[in-house]
Parts: sequence; structure tokens; C-alpha cells
Amino acid sequence: MEHFNLTKKLHTDVLEEKYGPIHSEVLRHDGEVREVNMVDGKGVSRTYALTFLTFDKNNPEITGIDLEIKNGGLIGKTFREHGYEVRKNVISVFLADLPESLKNKMQTAEDKAKTRLSEFYAKKDGEKPFIYGVVSEIYSPDFRPPEVNETDLAQDNPITSAMEKVGISKEMIWERLGTNFDDVKDKFDEAKVLAESEESILVTKVKNHLASPDS
Repeated sequence: MEHFNLTKKLHTDVLEEKYGPIHSEVLRHDGEVREVNMVDGKGVSRTYALTFLTFDKNNPEITGIDLEIKNGGLIGKTFREHGYEVRKNVISVFLADLPESLKNKMQTAEDKAKTRLSEFYAKKDGEKPFIYGVVSEIYSPDFRPPEVNETDLAQDNPITSAMEKVGISKEMIWERLGTNFDDVKDKFDEAKVLAESEESILVTKVKNHLASPDS
């Protein structure tokens, strides 16, 4: 069963193990949204990624990194090149309907795709972790079967805003990503309930974007 890497290995690393070199075809990157196809050497999209950008636009270092990403850099690799460790807080895994344009780009006849919604955390030694954006990765059916498995459900955490409301800070989240939240289980369970509405809104936002005429 697939085990999604939350800490050390980048999504790009996993794609390249299967398909060889991967690069980004940037469809959109402005102050709010980044939209890319992660394509292999044959031009086939192996992951379509839609990111809702949330980082501090007044931070010159991060805005500089964001500019590199806008110009075609892969998010995880670019942060890693600048000395950051990256981790993902998975907040939902679901099936999304593939528009015809994306089916063609992924060269698949499947109508649905596995989609993972995560908060992209970055941290440099001696500094506090922050969230660059909320990333939705829509996987080509050739890369990941269109199904939600037990591992996906086990790695599903509350969104950070809900955890902060119950006293679980970004620093505490960072330390526990890739392990568990057993030592703060009561607060974690409370946050899961609080997170339902916000996470549902994000899932709907992704699905609506895919269903839009421009997708």
C-alpha cells in the first residue's frame, strides 16, 4: 500500500523514480494561485498541482524564492536549494473528476483522479516553520490509482488553523509531522471537528476549479 512521504522525500523525487526527469509547466502563478502540470520527458502530466498561496508577501527572502518558483522552479526543490526543510500536513484525500483537457494531458481514459490536499510547511534551522501554501496534488491514474486507501485516512490531519485554536502551534505540528499526535490526542480530536467546515470549503474550491471551463 502506498505510504505518502510527509517529511524527507519530495513528491518530485517519487515521480522521478518512476518517470525520469520531471519539470513544471506553469499555467498560472500570481499572488493567490499557482497552477502547474508536472510533466515527464514525453510531455505527459503525472501530477496537476493547484496551490493556494498563503505565505507572507512582505518577507523578501520568501518572495524571492516564490519568484524562482513562478519562473518554473519546483516548490520543494527550490526551497530545499535555499536551505529549507519541507514537510506536508495532509488535510484531505479525495477523488476528483478529471476534465477532458487534463485527461488528455495525463493520457488517461479514467474519469477520476486521486487528489491530496496538504499544507506545505517550510523551515530553516533556527527559524520558525511557516506555510507557503495549501497544495492540491491531482495524480495521474498511471501514477496513483483513483482510490482512497487506509494509509491516506491514517495520515489525514486537521488544518493548522483548527489546531492552533486548540493550542497546537505550528512548531508542535512541525515536530509531529511524519510521526503522530498521540501526546496531544484530545486537542487533536477537538481540532478535527473544528476543521471540518474549512477543509470542506477547500475541497469544494479544488473541485470547482477543475470543473471550470478553463481547466
